[in-house]
Amino acid sequence: MTTRRSSYLVAKAFRGFLLASVLTAAASQVGTLIDGLMLSHFINAGAMSAINLTSPVSQTLFALCSLLGVGGSMLAGIAIGNHDRAGASSLFSTVAATAVALGLAIAAAGTLCLDPLTRLLCPEEALRGYTADYLRVIILAAPVYMLMVVLQMFVTLDGAPKRVTLAVCLSMVFNLGLDYVTIVVFGWSMTGAAIATVTSWLVALAVLAPHFARPDTLRFAMPRTVASLGRITSMGLPFGIATALIAVQILGNNLVAMRYLGETGIVTLSICLYLLMFSMIILTGALESFQPVAAILKGSGDNRGVALVLGRAYRFLGVSLSLLALLLIFCPGFIAMLFGIDGGDALAMIRRALPAYAANILLQCSIYLLIPVYQIYSHKGLAYIISFGQPLLPMLCFWLMSWLAARGADVNPWWGFAIGQAAVALILLPFALAKRGGHMPLVLIDTDNPDELFDISIAPSLQSMNEAMTGVDDWMRRRGFDPKLCVRVQLACEESVKNIIEHALARKSRSRIDLRVAVSAGSVRAVIRDEGAPFNPVESDPGTGLGLMLVRKTCDAERYEYLFHQNILTIEWKI
Repeated sequence: MTTRRSSYLVAKAFRGFLLASVLTAAASQVGTLIDGLMLSHFINAGAMSAINLTSPVSQTLFALCSLLGVGGSMLAGIAIGNHDRAGASSLFSTVAATAVALGLAIAAAGTLCLDPLTRLLCPEEALRGYTADYLRVIILAAPVYMLMVVLQMFVTLDGAPKRVTLAVCLSMVFNLGLDYVTIVVFGWSMTGAAIATVTSWLVALAVLAPHFARPDTLRFAMPRTVASLGRITSMGLPFGIATALIAVQILGNNLVAMRYLGETGIVTLSICLYLLMFSMIILTGALESFQPVAAILKGSGDNRGVALVLGRAYRFLGVSLSLLALLLIFCPGFIAMLFGIDGGDALAMIRRALPAYAANILLQCSIYLLIPVYQIYSHKGLAYIISFGQPLLPMLCFWLMSWLAARGADVNPWWGFAIGQAAVALILLPFALAKRGGHMPLVLIDTDNPDELFDISIAPSLQSMNEAMTGVDDWMRRRGFDPKLCVRVQLACEESVKNIIEHALARKSRSRIDLRVAVSAGSVRAVIRDEGAPFNPVESDPGTGLGLMLVRKTCDAERYEYLFHQNILTIEWKI
C-alpha cells in the first residue's frame, strides 16, 4: 500500500502555472531588455545605459504592483481554498481599482516633475536627453502597466495560465517588431522604444480583459469600500518593500559606479542589471507559480502540499539559475559581444564582473523565495529581514568595495553584491533556527500532526484503492472513532475514488489520486484530488449512479472545486 503522499499532483499544478508565470515575469522585464539591445546596436551604448537609468521608475511601479497584486492574489487564493469565491472576487476588484488609481496619480505627478526626476536619475549630462525621452512616455503609461501586471496575476490565479501565455507572447512579438520600426525605420530613437513598449502593454491588456467576461471567473465590481486594502497591503508589504528598495539599490549602484568606476563601470553595471532581469524572470516565474498553488493549499489546510510544491519551486530555480550562472562565469566575452562591446577596458571589467555577479544571482533568488512562505505562515519578521536586507546590504557592500578599489586596494568590487547576500543569510539563519516546535526547519511550514492526518497518493487501480481504504479504516479505528463513523468515512471515500478510477483516470495508469483525511475540532474532513476531466459530483443527479447516492447519504457536507485543472472534492462528517 502507498503509505505516503507523492508530489505528482502538486507538481503538475505547479508546472501548469510555470510557463505562464515565467512569461508574465518576462512581460515586466523583456520590454526594457529588448529596448536596451536595440538601442545599443542601432544608436550607442549610452542610449542603452539610459534605459538602465530609468529602471528605478519602472521598478517602483512594479513594487506597487507587487504590494497590491501579490498581496491580493495570495489572500484571494486562500479564500478560494476556503470555498469563498465571492470574497476572492472582492479582493480582485479592490486590487484592480487601486492599481489604476495609483497609476493615474503617478502619471500626473511624474509628468509635472519630469525634469527634476530626470536629473535625480541621471547626473551625467550626456545621457540626460536620452533618459528624459524614454521616461516621458513610460510615466504617462503607468496605469496601463500596473493594470496589466495585476491582471496577469489574477488571471493566472483564476486558472487561465494559457491566456496569460498568449497575452505575453503577443506582447513581446509586438514590442520587438515595433522597436525596429520606431527606432530604425522612423528614427524616433528613445521615444520610439518607449512607444513600442507601451503598445505591447496595451496588446497584453486586450488579451487578458475578456477572461473576466466568462461566468465562472472572478468578477469585477467597483469596490464600495477599501476595508480589505489593509489586509492586502499587509500581505504584500514585504514584496512591495523588497521591490521598492531594489529601485533604491539600482539608483545607488548607478551613482556609485559613475563616481568610482567611471564610464566602463556604468556600462558594466548596466549589463549586470540586464542579466539580472533574466534571473528575475526565472525567480518571478517560480514565485507566481508557487504562490497561487501554495495559498490555495494553505487555505484548505494542506501544509504537506505546500512543502511539496515549495520543493518543486526550488528544483526549478536550482536548475535554471545554475545554467544562467554557468553562462555568466564561462562566457563573459560572448555576453559583452551581444551588447556591442568587443574590446577595451569595458570588456576587461565585464570579465571581472560577471563571474562574481553570478554568485549574487544564485544567493539572491534562493533567499527571496522564502518571503511568500514566511508570509503565508505568519513569520512576518523573517520576511522583513529579507525585504530590507536583500536590496540594502549588497548595495552597501558594493559601495564599500568600489570605494576601496578607487583608492588602489586590490579588491574586485563586483563581489560586494554576493557578500551582501551572504550577510542577509547569516542574519536570517539564527532567527529561523530559533523557531522550534511544529515547524519544518528553516522554511518554517507548519507540520501536520501525524496522529490527526492520513495523507496518501493512490495509483488508479482497484487494488491500490482497496489497500488505501483499509488503511483509512485502520487509522480511524486506532484513534477510537465510533465504528459507524469509520464505516461512513470509508464508504464515501471508496465510492468517490472508485468513480475516479473507473471514469476519470481509466487510461492514465501513471496518474495518482491524493486522499487526505484530517481530524479537526468537531469534524472529520476528506479531500480527494484527481486530474481527470471536470466532474462535479455535488451538482450531479444522484439518480444517475448508486455511488453518488451512497456518498451523499453517508456524509454531512460536500464541496467541489475545479482548480489547477484538477478536481477537488471535500467531504465532511460531524463528530
